[in-house]
Amino acid sequence: MEYFSVAIIGAGLHGLAAARTLVNASSDEPVNLIILDEGRSIGGTWSLERLYPGLKTNNVVGSYEFSDFPMDLERYGLLPGQHIPGRVIHQYLADFATHFCLDKFVRHQSKVNIALLREDGTWELEYKCDYEKGPAQTRRLRCDRLVVATGLTSAASMPTFQGTIDFQGPLFHAKDLRERSQDLKDCREVVVVGGNKSAWDVCYSVAIDGARAHMVIRPSGGGPSWVWRPICFLGLRFSLAGLSSTRLFSWFDPGPFGSSFPWIRRFLHRTIVGTWITRAFWTALDSLAAAATGYNDPLLRMLRPWASTFWIGNSLSIHNYETDWFDLVREGRIVIHHADIVSLGEITANLSDGSNLRADAVICCTGWKPAPPIRFKPDGIVEEIGLPREVAKPQQDHDQNDKRDQDTWDQAHAQIKIEYPQLKLPPRRSLPADRGRGSSLRFNPTTPHATNLREKPYHLHRFLVPASPRFLELRNLAFIGMLRSIHGVVVAQAQALWITAFFGNRLPRSLDFGRVYYETILYAEYERLRRPKESGGSGANFPDLVFDSIPYVDLLLEDLGLETMRKTTLWDNISQPHLPADYR
Repeated sequence: MEYFSVAIIGAGLHGLAAARTLVNASSDEPVNLIILDEGRSIGGTWSLERLYPGLKTNNVVGSYEFSDFPMDLERYGLLPGQHIPGRVIHQYLADFATHFCLDKFVRHQSKVNIALLREDGTWELEYKCDYEKGPAQTRRLRCDRLVVATGLTSAASMPTFQGTIDFQGPLFHAKDLRERSQDLKDCREVVVVGGNKSAWDVCYSVAIDGARAHMVIRPSGGGPSWVWRPICFLGLRFSLAGLSSTRLFSWFDPGPFGSSFPWIRRFLHRTIVGTWITRAFWTALDSLAAAATGYNDPLLRMLRPWASTFWIGNSLSIHNYETDWFDLVREGRIVIHHADIVSLGEITANLSDGSNLRADAVICCTGWKPAPPIRFKPDGIVEEIGLPREVAKPQQDHDQNDKRDQDTWDQAHAQIKIEYPQLKLPPRRSLPADRGRGSSLRFNPTTPHATNLREKPYHLHRFLVPASPRFLELRNLAFIGMLRSIHGVVVAQAQALWITAFFGNRLPRSLDFGRVYYETILYAEYERLRRPKESGGSGANFPDLVFDSIPYVDLLLEDLGLETMRKTTLWDNISQPHLPADYR
């Protein structure tokens, strides 16, 4: 059986960040490392086989690059301020891997199915490889340490519909859009399920290719994404990425991360005057974003988001299309429906509002399964690791660990309500039909705390490593990129540094189990309340960071004993966006 000191699962942004940092930290002696990836090319989400026409990042040039490998504008054919095309991101990641000799560690078309913790504390991985001629082969390897970098876009979440067996057209997840694009060639009416950014991308692609897209947004979900254009205020131009990476504006987010400027946060979130100022900030942001995007246009009323920007996580997105997306709605080439698909006919999608749509194809933009697509063994270890799962047992049968979880969650929930009073009540949702009556919808009318803990999110210390005593002692498992953030590269680099220090037992502060366990529960509960699924957030499953991205990076750097103020002057640290170049 092959042996490696470190195995990384995933060759996307996060897997490459982890590999680069681990290799760099072991410069005195060669690292015995392997990267297993099920794709046919480097990039993960940005692998060549997953790129569809028109795909771009929400990031502009300068905000999606590693600190030690700048994205050269001339080399990649980019302009300042441009949103980066997907093909460029793929090429950039491939060039990064080649430049730092990481590509030699990668085995493509190698899907890890099982990760077994052996009695000696090492891992045994079972993976299926398709990179050789002939049928796929199952292989095994052993490693001392394991980094899971599969991200949150590996396993598609595909709904089931009554009548699927009768439906005659293509039915697939947006993940497969590139490979199934030829199936849409003759389609004239395409139903797109979802209101997230990938649904916007798919609708745009369908409409530009000459078909009509029907965007079907279920009323019980988070509603349509906020899709931003730059905001102009007092002659200044602001972008979502710029605002959310600026420490000044991060103060208006009631985040628990980092320790910089704590008195300002206490004033803004725990005093009457500060609370009024904070509420005014988010109200103004809602109004400015709506005006800049054009949501006040009566023809676009069905696209206006249902909750404030305060509540919405990374369903906040950017208008990064070649032409005006909203013009396609005005022209009737994209039609919006607020309904569920009740059933499919041979060539129809039957909606809960009574509509029967012609459907030559159905594309589901319905998100991803939060847990890694790997089976961890031995049985029962998933709970110890802290992976998302459903607890099927009735409340009266809870064991001692469940009771400990419940007591800790109750304590954390009480602390959050005191320190972040904005989260005492769930968000108000306002659908177009309700706005005419001046009313709104409120979900979770009392407290959003699930007392029987039937659904458990990630329980990872610092969103990175298991919080159990055994794994804190073994230091042999870490997860990177199991969160969402518009500032993905800055976050990935900080996470990779933290994991490297953790593996090498070089964190300045000892990891006391009691403190680690409570903080893990506190942060998980905070995320669940801060980014509820009713407003399009993902906090019930994993961290969903926007304005709290830089404070989270501060938290990791503080753990490492590194400087959090990365710019030359205090004013720049407060008033300027933080980019990867600041973390060199």
